[in-house]
Amino acid sequence: MKYIFVSHGDLAKSILGSAQMIVGEQSGTKAFGLYPTDDIGGLKDQVKMAIEEFGGGNDIICFTDLFSGSPFNAVVALMGEYPIRHITGMNLPMVLEAFMARMNEENLIEDICAKLLDEAPSTFIDVNNYLEANLDD
Repeated sequence: MKYIFVSHGDLAKSILGSAQMIVGEQSGTKAFGLYPTDDIGGLKDQVKMAIEEFGGGNDIICFTDLFSGSPFNAVVALMGEYPIRHITGMNLPMVLEAFMARMNEENLIEDICAKLLDEAPSTFIDVNNYLEANLDD
């Protein structure tokens, strides 16, 4: 399983770096950012080269930061050309879960994507409410 992270600015690179700090160095990963002086075509070309480097196959998940943003659109433009999976709204807990899920080689790409989406809501916690509920016990 290969992972490509794409975002505005340094977010993708920072999430990848932070995840690797927690779970260790990860192979089969690339991270790209779109910066104010860049154009979406250049970003699309970078992602395309990474997909091709990874074999262009159906074992690639692309993660983007924001639904309908330029990085999202760059990946969507490649989805007709390559059998990649695409999940948007990435955050650090999601990326950590993705790395742990791919450690089990029996997990299919569809299973990993479904697991990530099932667990996504649990990555957001209102800490005030959590503390109130747990201090009352």
